Amino acid sequence: MKLNNKIIILLVLVLTISVFSTGAVNAQDKEYKMAAVFPGSIQDADWNSLGYTALQNVNNSLGIETAYSEQVAVSDVSRVVNEYIALDYNIIWIHGTQFNSAVFELAKESPEVTFIVQQDTPLPEDFENVIAIKRDYYIGHYVLGALASEVTETNKIGFVGGLEIAWTTGVVNAIQQAVNDHNPEVEFDYIFVGSFNDPLKTKQATESLINRGVDVIMSGVNLGNYGMFRAVEGASRQIYITSIYTDKTELSPEHFLTSDLFNYNDPILEIVKGIINKGDTSGVYNMEYGEKKGRYISLPVNNVSDETNEWIRKIAEKVASGEIEVEEKLDEIRK
Repeated sequence: MKLNNKIIILLVLVLTISVFSTGAVNAQDKEYKMAAVFPGSIQDADWNSLGYTALQNVNNSLGIETAYSEQVAVSDVSRVVNEYIALDYNIIWIHGTQFNSAVFELAKESPEVTFIVQQDTPLPEDFENVIAIKRDYYIGHYVLGALASEVTETNKIGFVGGLEIAWTTGVVNAIQQAVNDHNPEVEFDYIFVGSFNDPLKTKQATESLINRGVDVIMSGVNLGNYGMFRAVEGASRQIYITSIYTDKTELSPEHFLTSDLFNYNDPILEIVKGIINKGDTSGVYNMEYGEKKGRYISLPVNNVSDETNEWIRKIAEKVASGEIEVEEKLDEIRK
């Protein structure tokens, strides 16, 4: 029996479409489960709570199963991650650079798992299953440093950080650059307390800076902020604070200036969508600085004049546009 050429062509098209459709369905049939590892408490109203909110957003938006572990020590991260892998979690978000050395080894051992990490320096090698989020803290802290150098009345400003690592090193250098650019007469001092989540050590470091005459202190800690605010509230003179990640006005309205706000909801959702829909399992995601982007200063600034607010708004805009170039110095603290 002879078939009409048109019928043959039609049958070929139907078979071709069926093959490609079946392949697409199979690709979408893969089950994704996402776990997150947090170094501190998700109740900190800071770094860890931002991460938890972003994880919830993934669950609500995409409907995939999610889980998390909080207050995970660096020494425990390999065990925690391997437990998730054993439970078939194939997207694991590590919310803290202090875990990265261990995680890079885990990534080699588990190529079927996509790891999302925070990394402000180049990855040590090319990974096919590691996505790095580059935050560039130093850019936002140039703006905070400029603000501090404008607000100070004692010409002494300070920074309290947790660990001395790449991003905190970059922050210290950026603040010094801002001081040099806008008020070179200001003295800048800094202290690393050895933990982002130790309120007592942070309180002691804050008191030490206050005793040295510092009157504007920039926070680079998480749960430790509670110790910083207690120290400031107990000071005998007016002290101002800036922070990162979230607005903390309610902790001390009379002392809080502003924060370099972070938005993790959109970046994490975009990254996970890329993994699921496009198979994007490696690369670098840049959290851009600018209004309605990954990070930006919270405006208006509290406890300053309208003139100061307008001044710092223009500084932030110039930084976001690149008109003011903030130097990236993450390797060592320089004077």
